[in-house]
Amino acid sequence: MRRILRNSSLFKDKSFIRLVALAAAGSGVAYGLGSDWSSRVSIQALPHYTFSPNSLFPSLAPSRYVNAPLSFSSVSSASEADVNKESPKPCCGCLGRDTIANAAARVGPAVVNLSVPKGFHGMTVGKSIGSGTIIDGDGTILTCAHVVVDFQGFTSSSKGKVDVTLQDGRSFEGTVVNADLHSDIAIVKINSKTPLPTAKLGSSSSLRPGDWVVALGCPLSLQNTITAGIVSCVDRKSSDLGLGGMRREYLQTDCAINAGNSGGPLVNIDGEVIGVNIMKVLAADGLSFSVPIDSVSKIIEHFKTKGRVVRPWLGLKMLDLNDMIVAQLKEKDVMFPDVTKGVLVPMVSPGSPAERAGFHPGDVVVEFEGKPVGSIKEVIEIMGDKVGKPINVVVKRAKNASVTLTVIPEEANPDM
Repeated sequence: MRRILRNSSLFKDKSFIRLVALAAAGSGVAYGLGSDWSSRVSIQALPHYTFSPNSLFPSLAPSRYVNAPLSFSSVSSASEADVNKESPKPCCGCLGRDTIANAAARVGPAVVNLSVPKGFHGMTVGKSIGSGTIIDGDGTILTCAHVVVDFQGFTSSSKGKVDVTLQDGRSFEGTVVNADLHSDIAIVKINSKTPLPTAKLGSSSSLRPGDWVVALGCPLSLQNTITAGIVSCVDRKSSDLGLGGMRREYLQTDCAINAGNSGGPLVNIDGEVIGVNIMKVLAADGLSFSVPIDSVSKIIEHFKTKGRVVRPWLGLKMLDLNDMIVAQLKEKDVMFPDVTKGVLVPMVSPGSPAERAGFHPGDVVVEFEGKPVGSIKEVIEIMGDKVGKPINVVVKRAKNASVTLTVIPEEANPDM
C-alpha cells in the first residue's frame, strides 16, 4: 500500500499541500504548508466533533505486532557459582521493564477528559473535546485554550462551563478561569469535597533530544490512553512550522497524539509533567508538539499575579548569531562588526519602540540591561515582563562602532 501511495501522482505533485493541525477535536487550528516549508502561511480554524468509536473504526483487524519484553531470562541450567553471583544493581535513569508504566501511574489519575458543547445561532452543533491535568489539590486543571475557548466563530453553549470527567469516573462542572490565546494555555477550576489526585510539575530545561517521554490524554474521548516516545527537538521554533506572530518554542516528540489529546500532559520517566500536548502534523507520523512546562509555569504565575499574560514588545526581528553565520556575513560585508556572538537585528518594525529608540537593520545586540547576550532566549529572559520601563541596550555596528540605545517596551497585542 505504501508503495502505491509513494508512486501516486498526488505525492509527486510539488503543490501538494501538507496540513498541520492542533490535536484537539474542539477548536483545532490547521495550516497548509506548501513545498517551501519556510514560507509564511495563513491559519484557518477547522471545526471538529465527537463521534462514536464504532463509526470511526467499523472493523478492527487484530494487531500484527506484539510487545516484546525489554529483558530476557535464560531457562538453561546455571552453575552454583552463577547463582551465587550478586545481581547487577539497576542504574539510575535507565529504562527498565516498568519505567514507563510507573511514570504513567504517577500522573494518570490526575488526567481528566474535558468536554465543551459548541453552538451556532442557538443550536448545539457538537462538542469540543480535550484533556487536562489536575495540578493542585484545590481543583486547578491545566489544559489548552483552544479546547475550552472559542477559536472559530462558534459560540460556547456552556458560557465558560466545562464538563470534567476524572479517571476514576467522577464528573464535575468546571469553570474557565484564565486563557491565553497566544500560548494556547488555559486554567479550568473544579470544586470537590473529596480529595483530588494531582500531578507534579517538573522542568523542561534539562531535556535532551532522545529522552524518553510519555503522552497521556483522552484521544477521541478514549480515556486513560497512554503513548510513549522520545524527544526529537527541545526548541522547535514557531517559525519552523510556518506560524507567524510572536516567537514561540515547542518540544517536538514522536509520541502518537490525536484529536482529544490537546491539553494532556507530556511526562518524563520520573512521572513529572514537562509539557502540555498541543498539536500534531496530520500529513506525517511521529511529529507532535508540546508547550514546555517552564514556559507554562511562567504563564500560570502571570495568571496568578496579573490575571493575564503580559508580554513586552520592542518591534525587532532578531536572529541568533554563531561563528559560521558571522563568517558568512563578514564575507558578504567586510564592514560587519567583529563579534563572536550576539543577536542580529535584520528588521525594525516602523513606528515601534525599537525604531523610536534608534535601532537600525544590521545592528548586533551584544548587551541587554548590562548583561552580555548571545541568544534571543537570553534577551527574552532578561526583558521579562518589563513594560513601560526603559532598557539600555548596547549594539555593534559597521566598523565596530558601539552604540548604547534606550528602548521602552510596550505591551504586545495578544493577537500578534
